[in-house]
Amino acid sequence: MSLSDEEQQRLAKLGRQLEEEDPRLAKSLSGNGVRFFGFTIGAGALVALAGALLLFVGIAGNSLLLAMLGIIAFCAGLMVSGADWLRAHVRHRR
Repeated sequence: MSLSDEEQQRLAKLGRQLEEEDPRLAKSLSGNGVRFFGFTIGAGALVALAGALLLFVGIAGNSLLLAMLGIIAFCAGLMVSGADWLRAHVRHRR
């Protein structure tokens, strides 16, 4: 169920008011990742890190299944992280 034009305008107005009144809260509610020592770490980077850990554990434990799952998770995390970076830094031409 989509929002009507009036509801979308009200929501956009509320978002602008929140950004004006408390920009720090608005930024923390935007859901752009996890804050860690002042840096934002996205979901893709976290998945890539978990994949790298799985890969190392799989290699150390001589488990092919864990190593393969680690490679898949690492690649998926890199792809998500790269897509997020492109979305944030590249302007779309229409």
